[in-house]
This record gives sequence, C-alpha cells and structure tokens, in this order.
Amino acid sequence: MKIRNYLLLTIGTIVCIISTSTTIDAHAVTDHWNKTHWVTLTKDVDVVKMKNINPLAKSYPVAYYTAKRGSHYKLDHWGTNYSWVFQSGKFNTGRKYTYMIDKAWNNENWFKMGIHHVSNYKSFHGYRIEGRKSLYNFNTFYDKPDHATISDYRPTQKSKIIFEYGSHVYPTKHEWDWMHGKWMTGYKYKNGAWKQISNDKIPE
Repeated sequence: MKIRNYLLLTIGTIVCIISTSTTIDAHAVTDHWNKTHWVTLTKDVDVVKMKNINPLAKSYPVAYYTAKRGSHYKLDHWGTNYSWVFQSGKFNTGRKYTYMIDKAWNNENWFKMGIHHVSNYKSFHGYRIEGRKSLYNFNTFYDKPDHATISDYRPTQKSKIIFEYGSHVYPTKHEWDWMHGKWMTGYKYKNGAWKQISNDKIPE
C-alpha cells in the first residue's frame, strides 16, 4: 500500500523544529513554510492519522481517511518526515495525533492557496458532466442501443442538466428523450435549435 510504504521509509526520521528566521513564499516549492495557510483541495488526498509517541520513531498510524476535493483546511508544510500536515476541522493536529497527507514534500499540485470554490463538474458541449466517478448526481445519459440521450430534463434546460461521468457523445447528434412522469417527449437538433418531434405516453 502506497501510504504504508511511505510510512516505512519516513517514520524513523526525527522531527526538526521549524525555523522562523527566514520568510518563505508559500506559493513556491520549499522545504517548509514558516506559518500555517488556508488551502482549497483540488484533488482527493489520502490522510494518515498518526499516534504521536516519544521518541517519534515509535509513532504509528491508527486510521486512514480521504480529504475531498473542494474542501478547505489549514495546512502546514514541515521540513520533516511529516511534510504536509492538516491543522483544522476533523484533521486537527495536536499533541496526541498528527494528520499527515500522503504527498511528497515538493508536490503541490493537489491544492490552491486560499479559499476557493472548486466545481465538481466539467464543461460538456454547453452542458455539465460529472467530474468524478464517486458523484451520482447525474440526470442525463446516453443510451447506446437506441442511440439517444435520455434525461429528466429538456435539452434547453442547460442549467439543470448533468451528464454522467465518462460521457463522450455529442448531444446535438442524437435524439433527446425527455422522461417526465408517464410521458416521453422527443427532440432533435435542427438548424441551430432543439425541435420537438414526438410526445408519447410510456407503456405501463
């Protein structure tokens, strides 16, 4: 396991006291920061809850978590074996436990400095598509046997439509079937606009 291998390589390293004599730019890849910063996660990251023992070499992991993309945490960057450490929320490092992130000391491609809104969706031909496999909020998908898009919404309701993760079809190339109650309304894209082509009652 990636996390366990990382711990085996690093657990014996002695924690050094963070130097405060030099101001360090938190945006640069540096050995450590001289203060804690709020960050926004741009990727899901693995977090290891370490039981703090003196001496540090006897410390050990007691739990494993995933911090989700889009979350906001206070983050420390230590010049030690615990290179990235959370300092807030449910991952609040203290005397008993350290919440370390399973990332290399020079890897900063999983967060942004400051508080930001991170969308869970991607642009998809003017619509939205789920950006992660773990999301199940989609209401629109492509039915391969019928070569049609099936949706809870009309194709013109772009602000409400979310395609499922991994969709690759071009919506305007296929019939769009809007499922609403006992009815199915069909649309086709013609001359730059969606046109209704059918309105049928769904057989019970």
